Amino acid sequence: MSESSASSRQEAADPRSSLPLMQTSFQLLSTSTCPEYGRLDELHKLSESCCSSDAFERIDSFSVQSLDSRSVSEINSDDELPGKGYALGPAVLGSTPKTKTMESVEGKAEGEADGTLVAPAEEAEMEESGRSATPVNCEQPDMAVSPAPVGEGHAVLHKVAGQGEAAEAQPEALAEKEDVCKTVEFLNEKLEKREAQLLSLSKEKALLEEAYDNLKDEMFRVREESSSVSSLKGEFTQRIAEAERKAQLACKERDAAKKEVKNIKEELATRLNSSETADLLKEKDEQIQGLMEEGEKLSKQQLHNSNIIKKLRSKDKDNENTIAKLNKKVRDLEEELQHLKQVLDGKEEVEKQHRENIKKLNSVVERQEKDLSRLQMESGELEEKNRSIQAALDSAYKELTDLHKANAAKESAAQEAALNRDVKAKEELSAALEKAQEEARQQQEALAIQVGDLRLALQRAEQAAARKEDCLRHEISELQQRLQEAENRNQELSQSVSSTTRPLLRQIENLQATLGSQTSSWEKLEKSLSERLAESQTLLAAAVERERAATEELLAIKTQMSSVDSQNSLLRQENSRFQAQLESERSKLRKLEDESNRYQVELENLKEEYARMLEETRREKTLLNSQLEMEKMRVEQERKKAIFTPEAVREKERKPLSVSSTPTLSRSSSISGVDMAGLQTSFLSQDEAPDHPFGPMSASASGGTLYDAVRLGAGSSVVESLQSQLKLREGEIAHLQLEIGSLEKTRSVMAEELVKLTSQNDELEEKVKEIPRLRAQLRDLDQRYNTILQMYGEKAEEAEELRLDLEDVKNMYKTQIDELLRQRLS
Repeated sequence: MSESSASSRQEAADPRSSLPLMQTSFQLLSTSTCPEYGRLDELHKLSESCCSSDAFERIDSFSVQSLDSRSVSEINSDDELPGKGYALGPAVLGSTPKTKTMESVEGKAEGEADGTLVAPAEEAEMEESGRSATPVNCEQPDMAVSPAPVGEGHAVLHKVAGQGEAAEAQPEALAEKEDVCKTVEFLNEKLEKREAQLLSLSKEKALLEEAYDNLKDEMFRVREESSSVSSLKGEFTQRIAEAERKAQLACKERDAAKKEVKNIKEELATRLNSSETADLLKEKDEQIQGLMEEGEKLSKQQLHNSNIIKKLRSKDKDNENTIAKLNKKVRDLEEELQHLKQVLDGKEEVEKQHRENIKKLNSVVERQEKDLSRLQMESGELEEKNRSIQAALDSAYKELTDLHKANAAKESAAQEAALNRDVKAKEELSAALEKAQEEARQQQEALAIQVGDLRLALQRAEQAAARKEDCLRHEISELQQRLQEAENRNQELSQSVSSTTRPLLRQIENLQATLGSQTSSWEKLEKSLSERLAESQTLLAAAVERERAATEELLAIKTQMSSVDSQNSLLRQENSRFQAQLESERSKLRKLEDESNRYQVELENLKEEYARMLEETRREKTLLNSQLEMEKMRVEQERKKAIFTPEAVREKERKPLSVSSTPTLSRSSSISGVDMAGLQTSFLSQDEAPDHPFGPMSASASGGTLYDAVRLGAGSSVVESLQSQLKLREGEIAHLQLEIGSLEKTRSVMAEELVKLTSQNDELEEKVKEIPRLRAQLRDLDQRYNTILQMYGEKAEEAEELRLDLEDVKNMYKTQIDELLRQRLS
């Protein structure tokens, strides 16, 4: 970009350096093609109108290019276009031979580098009126006068304007280039920081995923241990039931043994043989001893089983606590992982946005470079066109000014209409966005109410399950207490059992057989009940798993809702920020419009003053022309009198000093009294009207006599003063041109602001286009939430059915235990 700007500046400087040669060639062309004064005056008018209309045409082209390219750099490059205007060195030829004058002018144009002065080939040295005997000389050639100061003033003016525009364009291009480089460096640094953050976040994510997998494995292991503990628990409950059954059988055997002992005692009382009774007593003692040993073994085994059950229960509690801790830890890790995923997604989106911004900046830089090269080519073409069409711009000056005013009015109206459309569109978008936000808020409130109801239902279900678990634990403790009491009673019975006889053993065997059949039937019944219990437990586990999945989905929905809320808040913030920017841009636009109106009023005033001064100059010019004609007629009459009166000539020869000085002095006094005032006013009017620098030349070139030359020689001091005034006027013109340039810059700034507002409007439209997608996502979330609610209702119904089944099983166990107790008591 810097190379292209440097090349454009070099190209802009080269045509300016070649301006003097072009000016000299144009002067030669004007002297060769316009030998007469009238045609030369028309040529000067044409050249001056070309310069002014060229300036207005450049202003119009700048406005069109600024609206098309919408870039400050393009306007700055357009400001560097050469060919702002060319100063023409006019030449006025009299009645002398034209070939000699052309040769002398061409020699001077080739010899001098500035090309602003055209010297005559023959310059007749004029004698003062006091030294010559004759006041006029009819055979002297006419003078070729070149108004060098006027041409130099125009050339200096255009050079200063070109250098000022180049100096203004160069720092602007450098500042823009530095801003673009700084933004690119800042974005690169920010991108590197984002990449480092992404790497650290990816590492943390990998570590968390590894920890999450380890915790999952540990949780599965704990679940397997809990399942093994539950299986052991079921096995020990079966053993406890068997022990209870054995205790009941032992109670029955004890009662039967008591009856047998009574019978034996009665038989012993009836019997008289002591030896047989002693043998029977020994046998019974041995049997009782064996039964006592078996009872001790059973009691020890029961104690060992109870200890194992206690240990397993404590281990089960520890496992449950560890499972709860691990579940809590897993939930925390899942939440942290979800948060990190959201953060990572946000960072990725920000990185994508930065990459897109960098791409956009690169594309803008490339486009500006292409436009710069295109503008350079167009500047060359425009230079050629300016050289070719400078002869046809005088008639189009007024039309261009009218068109420029109409174009400015149309542009302002179009900008106002575009701004009104943008404001209306933004208001409609803000209303639609607020409506969508209100709908999302209502839906969010409804979802929050439904989630609260689900939480309450879940808490009630958990409380009911906890109550059921407490009841079951209480029942198990009661059963264990009963078992302990039965074991104690069994030990007491085993100690109190006395010696019995063989019939008692037979009865015991019969009772054992009946007990075996009953136990087999009870085992079948218990097996069926245990199978039903296992099925119910599996169903309960499945229901718990489904409930957990539903809670996880609910958490996911909550996170999505929170993300949607955050996006909604961001959209609101952006909308408010855009509205504030719009208000500030409107205020800036109003200020710029006020300034432009003020500048237009000042420009109109300057134009009116310029037209007034031009009219006064023209009136003074006509007055001076009339006075000059009168003086010419008077001089002709005196010359005729001098020719036809030889006596007056002889008297002048006798008295050369006295006689020749008086008419000369009188004539010079008349010149200084009448004509010098008119000449001074004509020069002043010419200084105030730079569009017609050939005005005084008409008075000086039309009279080629010695009298006119003397009059021009007497006004050299006036010419010097007029040159200083001309320079002051040129400074004022340069100041006005600078003001015009500042107005053009303000217009370009307004165009840039309009481009920014349109880009912001496009961004808002894109965000509005995303609203249907968000609504579709919200509808999907509603559908998923409804399906989850339906699944939760189904699972709640299944859990209720399982609870009823468990209550039925508990009631069955209670009835069986009551029946056993009644049988034992009976």
